[in-house]
Amino acid sequence: MDGKSHTKSARRSQLEWIVWLLNEGKHWGWLDHASNPLNLKPEQLRRADEVFMKQFRALVEQWIESGKDSNGIEQPLTRNVRNVPSGYAEPLFGVLLAWLGRHTPKPVLMNSGKIAISLCSPSISELDENGRVRHLDPEHYAKECAIFHLKELLDLAGAHRLARCNNPKCGRYYLRRRLRKAEIKRGTYCGECSGAGSVARTRVSREGRAQKLVNLAVQVWDQWKPTHRYGKKSDWVAKQINKRSDAAITGKWVSQNRTAIEIEQERRKHAKG
Repeated sequence: MDGKSHTKSARRSQLEWIVWLLNEGKHWGWLDHASNPLNLKPEQLRRADEVFMKQFRALVEQWIESGKDSNGIEQPLTRNVRNVPSGYAEPLFGVLLAWLGRHTPKPVLMNSGKIAISLCSPSISELDENGRVRHLDPEHYAKECAIFHLKELLDLAGAHRLARCNNPKCGRYYLRRRLRKAEIKRGTYCGECSGAGSVARTRVSREGRAQKLVNLAVQVWDQWKPTHRYGKKSDWVAKQINKRSDAAITGKWVSQNRTAIEIEQERRKHAKG
């Protein structure tokens, strides 16, 4: 559940099964079933698998991204199918609505007398306008199944616990043990990559502190004067930074970061212009 490798004899929950499907991409439809009337060749099955996984992962990624703001800060509970994240052209709402129009739910009378609404997975075959059986193109069927599995995911309690590991060497989907209500500012990592996550957070934290010092240096950079009273510029700037923060830097730090300071100074001048 936390992304670590666990051996379970018990049957996976439906949510865990969808996470497994996102990672493994197996048994998503009926194309490889013995009762499949299409009798597809291995290459056709492989291509259909590729189409399904590409489509399904893209849909899930869009849903995850819908919970992030323009700065990449994530709040899983704000995920919304009407949101259009950066880089996407169409909201998932439109994709699901169009799919629903192609697969109309049907009322079903239960033994208890209650009426339920049935929305089954897409069928390999359908009837044409003349009442004859028509088989779907395998790749078209794969895309329809991808949208169906997205719908299944969104119907599940705890779906917002779904996450994808930010470690570029991993990238696996996993379930958080609990739903975080606080903002996620520095990415999320599975249990196997928690060490990489700590390294990344430390790096980001250091970069943030360094940028703050650069910003302070820019504020006083042009206040220095080439006189005996001011002394060496790097030492004077370091002293001013230390006065304005709890840092304890020296002129050596200023010299080493001179390029970054001048770039930031130039950037601010252009921004004002």
